[in-house]
Amino acid sequence: MADGEKMNGASVLCRALKEQGVEYMFGIVGVPVFEIGMAAQMEGMKYVGMRNEQAACYAAQAIGYLTAKPAVCLTVPGPGMLHCIGGMVNAQENGWPVIVISGSLDLDLEQKGSFQECNQVASALPFVKFSARPNCIERIPFYVEKAVRTTTYGRPGAAYIDMPADFIRNSAPVGSIRWPPTAPPPPRCKADDEGVRKAIDLLFNAERPLVIIGKGAAYSGAEACVRRFIDTHQFPFLPTPMAKGLVPDNHPCCVAPARSRALQNADVILLLGARLNWMLHFGEAPRFQKDVKIIQVDILQEELHNNVQATVALCGDIDTVVKQMNAEIETMPGKFVFSQTGPWWRSLKEKIEANAKSTEMQISEPSPPMNYYNAFHEITQLLPEDYLLVSEGSNTMNISHTLFMNN
Repeated sequence: MADGEKMNGASVLCRALKEQGVEYMFGIVGVPVFEIGMAAQMEGMKYVGMRNEQAACYAAQAIGYLTAKPAVCLTVPGPGMLHCIGGMVNAQENGWPVIVISGSLDLDLEQKGSFQECNQVASALPFVKFSARPNCIERIPFYVEKAVRTTTYGRPGAAYIDMPADFIRNSAPVGSIRWPPTAPPPPRCKADDEGVRKAIDLLFNAERPLVIIGKGAAYSGAEACVRRFIDTHQFPFLPTPMAKGLVPDNHPCCVAPARSRALQNADVILLLGARLNWMLHFGEAPRFQKDVKIIQVDILQEELHNNVQATVALCGDIDTVVKQMNAEIETMPGKFVFSQTGPWWRSLKEKIEANAKSTEMQISEPSPPMNYYNAFHEITQLLPEDYLLVSEGSNTMNISHTLFMNN
């Protein structure tokens, strides 16, 4: 496109998204965002039309989690944007990258009581890492780059960009548009070496060690180095629900069937991208030992020591930090393997066997109606080796974690 030509704001926005590596857009089109939906497809983005803005926001952040790149949720003004608040909060709290883009009123109509007028930038601000409205068409790419970078750097999260209707339809000379470079991938930060050595020493001297693998490890793509760590040293491990399959559930070191016993009796716990929130009972007694020592690895400094003060806190990318640990261990004399014949492993295996018998009894229960164990067992017989499990609800989710093995 020659410098003398013009480009409308919708095209500038979508070209900027594409140049920053954004591939997917989910949304519901209407006035004034029709042009954005069309421009996205003309730029080669994959547009998925939805029936509800909140669902569109959930879909976009799921893609963000799976690809480590933000997808876009596109909405109309007012209620359309406000329907996304639940999705933005979900993305922010879960650490998933997503960019919500909403149309808004023409700037010269602001504060005049325009149709569905709402201060959308302020409405989004408490629930996102970045919320802004471009101040001219020429600077739209600046805001896109900042949204992409903000949603993926540090702990991932949500961003909001407000697009006035006149910016969407009006045009600017191509030569005046300011195109920033593509945001580099997030830096893979290391933990401090002394902290890594302390963590290894603490874990290798534990009587009842436990590794808890969280979704931060899954997002980081740490499966190879975590699998190597577990395979080499034979530590018992638990996956959180979003980390199931990072190391296969049928791995001999997986103690998920003895989850309560493992949590209640471990004396040293290595947290890999898992938070001591409600999912892990806040790390508190009686579900944990009062004097349990925590080795916490997290990408966000503010998460360190949250709820329970860690004995060793390592801030960094999970994949990078576990690779640090593996490399440090290689420099040590001898090869440490935690004995599976010792009292800790014996206690865990006894509980695993007892729970397996209990599960088998419930699977075999003949009385109608079918219970969760009956039904899930039948489903597992029909599943391929590789599948993605999406579960919801208390019993549905909890029991499915026991019966559905993720590889």
